[in-house]
Amino acid sequence: MDIQIKSQHSTREGWLQEFVSRSRPLFEEVGAPLPEQVRVSIGFPSKGQRSKVIGECFYASAAVDSVSEIFIRPSLQANPSQIADVLTHELIHAALPEGEGHGKLFGKAARALGLEGKLTATTAGAKWHELHDPILAELGAFPGAELRGAVAGGKKKQTTRMLKVVCNDEGCGFNFRTSAQQIEK
Repeated sequence: MDIQIKSQHSTREGWLQEFVSRSRPLFEEVGAPLPEQVRVSIGFPSKGQRSKVIGECFYASAAVDSVSEIFIRPSLQANPSQIADVLTHELIHAALPEGEGHGKLFGKAARALGLEGKLTATTAGAKWHELHDPILAELGAFPGAELRGAVAGGKKKQTTRMLKVVCNDEGCGFNFRTSAQQIEK
């Protein structure tokens, strides 16, 4: 079954950049103006595909051209609202001085923009939806789909965990590996 989602944007990056552009006035209003340039993309975090990180901001100082880069986890593509929510969190990092982390300035901006919960793992609250849902409605469908399968050429998930069986007799040293299923038999 081939599912086609119509979007007014031909690329994910176009959609993300448009969200950034339309969000700029909101960031200025809360005293966290966004840098002139911010690159935003869908991609796995620096800790890899298996990491639980859903968004990551690289400060401008990390890039040779001094432009902040933000990556949003591909598995979020099925939910444009969550993509925008995570992007809002990461944009706050890009807007604030490097090293601020999830400190006082971050907390003030996050709350003013409607993010709730623990500052290291914020979620969209009612105020966030009030501010950002009109932007999402104008942006239309997100031009991407949730990724949940295996990566081409990537590692296959291990399905059998072999157990090591060792002889306890002193000096024997005999050992072998087998599955839990074989031990149970």
